[in-house]
Amino acid sequence: MIGRYWRNRSGRRKPSAEPMSPIEPSPTGVLQVCHPDWRGVRAAAEAFGDPVLVASNLTALTDPMVTMANPPAMVVVQGWPPGAASFVRAIHARGIPAAAVFHSSPAQHGIDGGEAAAVADMLELARSGSLARVGTVKAGVEGAFRSLGFDVWHVPNRVPVVPDTVPAPVPDGTNAGIFLAPIWRKNVTTQVLAVMRNGWRPHVMELPDVRYLPADAVTSWGEMGRDGLLAAQAAMDIAFNVTLSECHPMMPMEAYRLGVPCLMSRTSDLFASNADLYEATTVAEVDNIDAVALAADRLLAAREQIVIAANAELDRIDETGRTRWMEFTNRG
Repeated sequence: MIGRYWRNRSGRRKPSAEPMSPIEPSPTGVLQVCHPDWRGVRAAAEAFGDPVLVASNLTALTDPMVTMANPPAMVVVQGWPPGAASFVRAIHARGIPAAAVFHSSPAQHGIDGGEAAAVADMLELARSGSLARVGTVKAGVEGAFRSLGFDVWHVPNRVPVVPDTVPAPVPDGTNAGIFLAPIWRKNVTTQVLAVMRNGWRPHVMELPDVRYLPADAVTSWGEMGRDGLLAAQAAMDIAFNVTLSECHPMMPMEAYRLGVPCLMSRTSDLFASNADLYEATTVAEVDNIDAVALAADRLLAAREQIVIAANAELDRIDETGRTRWMEFTNRG
């Protein structure tokens, strides 16, 4: 499936369901491509501000791209969808510079073979000259890859544009959102138990397959599109993103933009430059249920001032991310 641009920085949605050929020229000179169903990567790509094409397999984009009369000055592949390697080789042969950004952490490599293979593809194509550059959103990774001889850039995510959102209806009481896939590094079961430890109601997209969790005490929303997820997040008193392997997370930034405090693990560096804010919004013992519950209770008690401070810091982070993105795409 090929789609038109998804959203721009104003939050205005453009059509995305109809196949398109030829591809429209990019008004900014840079065109991004990503998978339509990878919500975090897609939200991150849109936040960078340049037009985004979505395709579940990039081989479908190859012919329309190489036959463009006015090709973009650079194409950035976000998240490495299927067909990305052949797509990059083809547009490089056409003379269109290509770059790639990966959103995984090396903590996943070797556990998630697909992530490791994607990064290896990027690095090999960069070494051969087919990719002009490779970026990673995870802080501290670029130095490690440079020590191996690869020219990798740190390209932190920008802050997502969050439209005005009407909160979804939820039960009375304290509601806590844990809208993460229940795979090992997302630590969903620990977070559900910490929420219950505090006497709050956990909300998830999918209940982990853990029989001792009382299903009637957890609200399961099912898979949601972005608008539905934002409405669910907006209804929460607190959000959780206490994962075992995080990069530069989009969901906590969306939560704070919605006015909802979000507890994170210290595998994220989102607020690391502000020591007080970092201490208030994170927990180090990510698999200690009591520690997570206590940190969440403290965060919720200071909700109003933390949300104000977090949004001020997000404004600064967004400007830093914009500057780095412009440098990465040769416009700095």
